[in-house]
Amino acid sequence: MGIIRNRSLISRNKQQDNRVYVPADSRDNQYVIAELAVNDALVAQLSDKTLNPSPKELLSLLLNKVRRIVANHEIDFVALIASNKFIRVRYGVDNEINTTNEQHIVYYNPEKSKGVVGVCADDANAIHSFRLVCFATGENLRENAALFHQKVVMLVNEIKAAFSFVDAIKLQDHQHISFGLEKHSSATQSKAHGFRVIEKRYESSGLTLPQERNSKAFIVVKANFSELLSEKVLNHEYDVSQMHGEVSHLLIQLAQEAGISHLAYVASNRYPVVKSNLVSGSANQNGELVSLNFGNTEHEVIQLIDDDYINSNAYLVFYMAENCVVKAGYAAYINKVIKLIDKLGQKLHLAEHDKAMLLRFYQHFSYKA
Repeated sequence: MGIIRNRSLISRNKQQDNRVYVPADSRDNQYVIAELAVNDALVAQLSDKTLNPSPKELLSLLLNKVRRIVANHEIDFVALIASNKFIRVRYGVDNEINTTNEQHIVYYNPEKSKGVVGVCADDANAIHSFRLVCFATGENLRENAALFHQKVVMLVNEIKAAFSFVDAIKLQDHQHISFGLEKHSSATQSKAHGFRVIEKRYESSGLTLPQERNSKAFIVVKANFSELLSEKVLNHEYDVSQMHGEVSHLLIQLAQEAGISHLAYVASNRYPVVKSNLVSGSANQNGELVSLNFGNTEHEVIQLIDDDYINSNAYLVFYMAENCVVKAGYAAYINKVIKLIDKLGQKLHLAEHDKAMLLRFYQHFSYKA
């Protein structure tokens, strides 16, 4: 009987590892970007052969036609962006788009954001593409992700037909879920997620994705070592980069012990953008952004701590290489990261305030339609 109980216990432990307990107040989002290359044929159709229309004029002309097409589909919130800047999406009370030198930061509320809006950077002299960003709204976004993706595909097909657009359109499906680690517990009001790979989720909804596609998944933990920083600076006369250096070295050591081999520690005013299948284990800095390039080698660690960085915030990034993708999904890996962060907090004797970190799990894929 003892052996049976032990086997039962092992089975329960494995089952728990393959489920992540996500707090009830977690936030989902999904947005699909369709990228239309700007070519002479498209310009001619939009401008009725008007010579040299400006980017803003082109945006206005396309926006009028897109609004009519969007009205035929059940997609509530759409942004048409005439700019090559990086698009970052966050939850907001209502839809709002803030533009910086290198980014469009879109705030939207899946419960009530509506409309079709246009964005063109003030300094845009020429554009290479229009990006149509379709945002999922309503409830149960993850469960309905495949349905929303199909709606966007039908919208894009109608746009292609309306403009006799023969070029392939790149589709990028972005999804993420965020929650506070301090509320992660099976004892709290929470939902157990298996976090299957997108292909499996979509197949269960009757949608098969093209074979030729790029996929990636990663975790970003937003940490704030405010009280630890105050203690180090006041009591030990550390500078900020020295404190971040100690934390990053400890994180890397604990990650190696936990079998986590693709990670980055970023203490910088630049926002980290995760790339894949590029030069492995490197970080490319460019103004407001830093590109973290991960491949599929066995071990890739990126440490980026700016000498002039004066804040207590840091991004802890965990990239899921292909060998981390299993049929059971990503839950076991996410739980491993959560345990790693908990152990880091214990080793650093973090105060409760500093333990309240935000975890975001990202899943992306793209293909040409």
